[in-house]
Amino acid sequence: MRCNYILIKETENGQLVYLKNQGQYQLTYKNLNFSLSDIELNTLYSYLKNIDAAYWEKEYENSIYDRKIPIPTTQKNFIILLNEFELIELQFILSNALEKISNRGAIVKLPIFWN
Repeated sequence: MRCNYILIKETENGQLVYLKNQGQYQLTYKNLNFSLSDIELNTLYSYLKNIDAAYWEKEYENSIYDRKIPIPTTQKNFIILLNEFELIELQFILSNALEKISNRGAIVKLPIFWN
Protein backbone atom coordinates (compact mmCIF):
# COMPACT_ATOMS: atom_id res chain seq x y z
CA MET A 1 0.00 0.00 0.00
CA ARG A 2 1.33 3.41 -0.95
CA CYS A 3 1.88 5.93 1.83
CA ASN A 4 -0.19 8.97 0.89
CA TYR A 5 0.66 11.92 3.13
CA ILE A 6 0.93 15.69 3.34
CA LEU A 7 3.85 17.29 5.15
CA ILE A 8 2.21 20.18 6.98
CA LYS A 9 5.09 21.74 8.88
CA GLU A 10 8.67 20.84 9.61
CA THR A 11 11.36 22.32 11.80
CA GLU A 12 14.82 21.11 12.70
CA ASN A 13 13.41 19.11 15.62
CA GLY A 14 10.03 17.92 14.42
CA GLN A 15 7.37 17.59 11.81
CA LEU A 16 3.65 17.23 11.43
CA VAL A 17 2.36 14.93 8.70
CA TYR A 18 -1.23 14.17 7.69
CA LEU A 19 -1.78 10.57 6.57
CA LYS A 20 -4.58 10.79 4.00
CA ASN A 21 -5.42 7.07 3.96
CA GLN A 22 -5.80 6.93 7.73
CA GLY A 23 -7.22 10.40 8.39
CA GLN A 24 -4.64 10.75 11.17
CA TYR A 25 -1.78 13.09 11.99
CA GLN A 26 1.73 11.99 12.88
CA LEU A 27 3.55 14.45 15.09
CA THR A 28 7.22 13.68 15.53
CA TYR A 29 9.20 15.88 17.89
CA LYS A 30 12.73 14.95 18.91
CA ASN A 31 12.35 11.40 20.25
CA LEU A 32 8.55 11.54 20.66
CA ASN A 33 5.98 10.35 18.13
CA PHE A 34 2.23 10.86 18.38
CA SER A 35 -0.63 9.55 16.24
CA LEU A 36 -3.49 12.03 16.55
CA SER A 37 -7.04 12.48 15.28
CA ASP A 38 -8.40 15.94 14.40
CA ILE A 39 -9.87 16.30 17.90
CA GLU A 40 -6.70 15.10 19.63
CA LEU A 41 -4.57 17.47 17.56
CA ASN A 42 -6.80 20.43 18.42
CA THR A 43 -6.88 19.46 22.08
CA LEU A 44 -3.09 19.15 22.26
CA TYR A 45 -2.57 22.48 20.50
CA SER A 46 -5.11 24.24 22.75
CA TYR A 47 -3.41 22.81 25.82
CA LEU A 48 0.08 23.80 24.68
CA LYS A 49 -0.85 27.35 23.67
CA ASN A 50 -2.44 27.97 27.08
CA ILE A 51 0.60 26.89 29.11
CA ASP A 52 2.15 29.67 31.14
CA ALA A 53 5.84 28.87 30.59
CA ALA A 54 7.03 31.58 32.98
CA TYR A 55 4.92 30.09 35.78
CA TRP A 56 6.40 26.60 35.34
CA GLU A 57 9.94 27.91 34.97
CA LYS A 58 9.52 29.72 38.30
CA GLU A 59 7.66 26.83 39.97
CA TYR A 60 10.47 24.39 39.21
CA GLU A 61 13.44 26.76 39.26
CA ASN A 62 15.22 24.52 41.80
CA SER A 63 14.46 21.30 39.96
CA ILE A 64 17.26 18.92 39.09
CA TYR A 65 15.90 18.79 35.52
CA ASP A 66 16.78 21.28 32.78
CA ARG A 67 13.27 21.08 31.36
CA LYS A 68 10.68 22.51 33.70
CA ILE A 69 7.39 22.65 31.78
CA PRO A 70 5.35 19.49 32.47
CA ILE A 71 2.96 18.00 29.93
CA PRO A 72 0.82 15.36 31.64
CA THR A 73 -0.21 12.18 29.87
CA THR A 74 -2.91 9.63 30.57
CA GLN A 75 -0.23 7.24 31.78
CA LYS A 76 0.18 8.06 35.48
CA ASN A 77 3.91 7.38 35.61
CA PHE A 78 4.86 9.36 32.50
CA ILE A 79 5.18 13.14 32.11
CA ILE A 80 6.74 14.95 29.17
CA LEU A 81 9.07 17.76 30.25
CA LEU A 82 9.83 20.66 27.90
CA ASN A 83 11.84 23.83 28.06
CA GLU A 84 10.43 27.13 26.79
CA PHE A 85 12.12 26.83 23.38
CA GLU A 86 10.63 23.36 22.86
CA LEU A 87 7.17 24.55 23.90
CA ILE A 88 7.28 27.43 21.41
CA GLU A 89 8.54 25.15 18.65
CA LEU A 90 5.76 22.61 19.26
CA GLN A 91 3.16 25.39 19.27
CA PHE A 92 4.55 26.57 15.94
CA ILE A 93 4.44 23.08 14.41
CA LEU A 94 0.82 22.57 15.47
CA SER A 95 -0.49 26.05 14.65
CA ASN A 96 -3.05 26.18 11.83
CA ALA A 97 -2.62 22.47 11.04
CA LEU A 98 -6.29 21.74 10.37
CA GLU A 99 -6.59 24.86 8.25
CA LYS A 100 -3.69 23.65 6.10
CA ILE A 101 -5.43 20.32 5.49
CA SER A 102 -8.73 21.94 4.58
CA ASN A 103 -6.82 24.10 2.09
CA ARG A 104 -5.40 20.93 0.51
CA GLY A 105 -2.29 20.95 2.67
CA ALA A 106 0.32 23.02 0.95
CA ILE A 107 3.74 21.91 2.07
CA VAL A 108 5.22 24.34 4.55
CA LYS A 109 8.89 24.13 5.47
CA LEU A 110 9.73 27.14 7.56
CA PRO A 111 12.81 27.81 9.62
CA ILE A 112 12.34 29.39 13.03
CA PHE A 113 14.60 32.33 13.71
CA TRP A 114 15.32 32.82 17.40
CA ASN A 115 16.67 36.22 18.29
